[in-house]
Amino acid sequence: MEDIYELLNHAEMNLEEFENEKLSDYESKIAKKHMLRELRKMKNRKKIWKKALVSTAACACVMIGMGTISVAAGWLPIPDSFKKVFGIHTEEEVEVAGTMGASTDIVAEDSGYKISAEGIIGDGKNLGVVFKIEKSDGGTLLDSGEVPDAVEFQGINNGEYSGMHGVTGNVDGSNHANCIEYYIALTYMEHIKDKVWISLEDMQLRVDDKLKNVSGKWDFDIPFETKDCSVNLATGQRFQYGNSEGTIDELLISPIGFSVRVTTKDKLSGSDFIDMPMEIHLKSGEVVELKCGCGPVDNGDGSWSWREDGVYGNMILLDNVKSFVIGDTEFAMK
Repeated sequence: MEDIYELLNHAEMNLEEFENEKLSDYESKIAKKHMLRELRKMKNRKKIWKKALVSTAACACVMIGMGTISVAAGWLPIPDSFKKVFGIHTEEEVEVAGTMGASTDIVAEDSGYKISAEGIIGDGKNLGVVFKIEKSDGGTLLDSGEVPDAVEFQGINNGEYSGMHGVTGNVDGSNHANCIEYYIALTYMEHIKDKVWISLEDMQLRVDDKLKNVSGKWDFDIPFETKDCSVNLATGQRFQYGNSEGTIDELLISPIGFSVRVTTKDKLSGSDFIDMPMEIHLKSGEVVELKCGCGPVDNGDGSWSWREDGVYGNMILLDNVKSFVIGDTEFAMK
């Protein structure tokens, strides 16, 4: 028996039966996304650090107004908001971002507010999602009709992974009376699999010094097959940091973020805050300082581990990277 693809090869179609039509507003919007424009750098980022998140079993819930992903990764261009979040300007950057993410159409509603996951981008360890917040009835976000300055959530949870580190913020210039965009950029302790579960809880809309609190929970189950563009620059290598020595378990860099894991025999206090200087050196001579930090973990076998990871403020094309520097040790790009 022939499979569906073989059957389609034999199909015939008379195109004269169809009339030429203009593009719909949605189709026009998608086409326009191919056009590049200068975008300002994202600001007002809020750092978040989650250590003990609920388990997968505890995350069974009813999805309210849940839609499904509309396209596979790379079929449609990423939302323009990602260009602002990751400082994407050039045609090459847009092309790379298009291989790592996609537009989506997943909606959750609660307390009279509709939140849509508009797009997702990731590299296996790092992930970005942009959300659009609207009123379910299409009205203004605030009863006064004022334009909110910002939106925040009191709870951001992911039930599948043991921890996450990242930043959140409002997409620059996205605030209007009836909608505002919000993004989350995360680094996971484990590799992302074939979907991402995110829950946003208890929203705050801010205008000047006033807050509007909205109690609610918006859950998103986003299918996503990431194209892992990461490069591992070092595994098992030893390096010096100050008066101590450690072993690199993982040193991953991608166009949107990085992830470093180190094990040491040096005893570290549980109250220590590791803030290891890290930089990315570009072939142009520019140095990108990576500001991050984390606490140490006692492995129980006489060794200690620490991790540093994060998402860049601007996309960094790997072809432009010369090396990654940890403390006084330089790891060349392969």
